[in-house]
Amino acid sequence: MHEFSKFHFKGVGENEEIVKVVHRNWFYLLQQFLLVFVLVVIFFVSIFLLPLFAPGFASPQTKEFALFFENFFVLVVWIYGFMIWIDYYFDVWIITTQRIVNIEQRGMFSRKVSEMEYSKMQDITVDVSGFLPTVINYGDVKIQTAGEDKEFVFKTVSDPYHIKNIIFNMQKNDSFQETEKFGEMIKEKIGG
Repeated sequence: MHEFSKFHFKGVGENEEIVKVVHRNWFYLLQQFLLVFVLVVIFFVSIFLLPLFAPGFASPQTKEFALFFENFFVLVVWIYGFMIWIDYYFDVWIITTQRIVNIEQRGMFSRKVSEMEYSKMQDITVDVSGFLPTVINYGDVKIQTAGEDKEFVFKTVSDPYHIKNIIFNMQKNDSFQETEKFGEMIKEKIGG
């Protein structure tokens, strides 16, 4: 059974196989949730400390407002956290034997899907900047193209050098197959 047999997407060619499915690195998700965690801690610490420094907030009239505000804050934080998870989980790059498919989630109800054939690639670079990205081994893989989308970016992915090598090898293999097809076509024209 193939490693990526559970993955499928619309428009997969008959002879096309999924080589690699790439998500963002887990550290990206941790960075995003760290801000949420800090806000929640500050909020709940201030709820307990505010009545000590401002006794007017402990009155029955303000308790109802404070309870409403607490619930509203928790709801907003939960929705924001959910949006972070959706962005992380649904941002996917699929490397196949014939092309690369970029599925980018933009908010809850918007998604951009773009694809690139190996023949349109001009340059592949890796950008790993900083101490933590170097230690944890994550970064961006940027592909320059000649098409409409001038740059294809795999953002904050694990092991970017390995991904670059996979793409490079797939591009080389595609180029070799195109050369073989061209050679066979010339032989048919000359011989036929």
